[in-house]
Amino acid sequence: MADITVTFADGTSHVYENVPSSVTREQAIERAKKDFAKKSVSDISRTSFSEMGAADILQSAVSNVPASAGRMAQDIYTAVTSPVQTTKSILDILAGGYQNLLPEKLVQLIGEDKASREVANQVGQFYKQRYGTEEGFKKAVATDPVSVMADLSTVLTGGSTVAPRAIAAPLRTVARAVDPVSIATQAVTQGAKAVGNVAAPVLGMTTGTGTEPIRQAFRAGAEGGERGRMFTENLRGTAQITDVLDSAKQNLANMNLAKQAEYRNNMTAIKTDKTILGFDGIDKSLGNAFDKVSFKGQVKNESAASKLAEVQAKINDWKNLDPAEFHTPEGLDALKQQVGDILESIPFEQKTARLVVGDVYNSLKQEINKQAPTYAKTMKAYSDASDQIKEIEKALSLGQRSSADTALRKLQSIMRNNVNTNYGQRMDLASQLEAAGGRQMMPALAGQALSELAPRGIQRATAPIGGIGLFSTGGLPAVAGGALVSSPRVVGEAAYGAGVGARGLLDVQRRLPQIDYPTMFNLLYQSQQPKD
Repeated sequence: MADITVTFADGTSHVYENVPSSVTREQAIERAKKDFAKKSVSDISRTSFSEMGAADILQSAVSNVPASAGRMAQDIYTAVTSPVQTTKSILDILAGGYQNLLPEKLVQLIGEDKASREVANQVGQFYKQRYGTEEGFKKAVATDPVSVMADLSTVLTGGSTVAPRAIAAPLRTVARAVDPVSIATQAVTQGAKAVGNVAAPVLGMTTGTGTEPIRQAFRAGAEGGERGRMFTENLRGTAQITDVLDSAKQNLANMNLAKQAEYRNNMTAIKTDKTILGFDGIDKSLGNAFDKVSFKGQVKNESAASKLAEVQAKINDWKNLDPAEFHTPEGLDALKQQVGDILESIPFEQKTARLVVGDVYNSLKQEINKQAPTYAKTMKAYSDASDQIKEIEKALSLGQRSSADTALRKLQSIMRNNVNTNYGQRMDLASQLEAAGGRQMMPALAGQALSELAPRGIQRATAPIGGIGLFSTGGLPAVAGGALVSSPRVVGEAAYGAGVGARGLLDVQRRLPQIDYPTMFNLLYQSQQPKD
């Protein structure tokens, strides 16, 4: 048996499969002339797979992988997009298979389903012809290697379910290793890593935008949803440019709210602590503060002394209150807040007044921390959160005194990794802000960074020189290619599109994480085989 390929003068060809060895070249030509009367035969070749060696089979298999993968993908697509017919085919295969396994008398007794039995027989004949002879097996490997891998994966996966425990795991491992769908999934995953690790830095340099916007573009495409919408709207200029600033400020407000809520939650434990705290350390600090603003009983700084007197009056009034209620950790925390209000009311230019009142405020905090360890933990968490918020507010100019233009420029700069952004420090702070505040900002900032057609920064100035160099080596095609990879907008659209493509290939895996993929996809593929 052999396959005979007839090539016609117009470049097309036709393959006669499983032709008996007794058929001569002249007979094959006459058959082709009869079947294709309007075409002229230019060449004819015979392929006998049984005579091919392992090296030839392997070479043919490698060359046929793309076409074989395409056919399998088409079969899976047909199965998925025709669920009713697919389900019927699978049920017919299973029902017919069970009938062929049961004794014939029992089948007739319970009632034979001839239609499903015929479908199962067709599938059985298909695989018998494919794997039942050396010729069929070699032909399958050489011409349709991807489907052979799928068949092998299905057999190994099924075998692992009934095999002894000692060899079940190795069988499953081998099944996944040869499963073409798993291989394709791994290729997509590695491709995504390549975008982040290889392509993004290179394209970030050619466009002048840096690496991060391109990574964000791919991620926006891969995730879709709100992230994808924000990225594309900012990339294409349909979003308000200040929307991202509003998101940043809302995130900062949310961080403050979370800080206050955590503080209130932790203070619940402090309220149950009825320890009576002493004022010795506070009195000592107050005395030291008065010494700083006076000399031998004479006041040196009237404004500072006035504020200290206000603080002293607050403390003395608190001392006279019921210790069981007001000298507890919770009570002294309330006193500390009153002193803090006095401190905040002092103008920044009155440095001495702020210094001495701050000393008393800190002594209150230290005394509570020393005498009530639980309070110390609560205040540390509150202080850390406050410091983080202040750092973000300052670095990104999100305070009330900062202009919207300054804040927006700071936000747009975080995608760059240079001295102006403290080599990624702004990016880290913005990431903290986004994570803690709950509103996305990175997709919008990446879209804005990639929204222009012309390169950014120094790349824009050097683009003409680079174009001349490309033209001298590769002509207009090279110049066109260089222009494409230098355009932030083009690269942004391409990276987003690549992410969308990756999402499409991995969508089933995300939605159905518990499904055994080799079995599922191969069963979908095999449900189409009765149609062959």
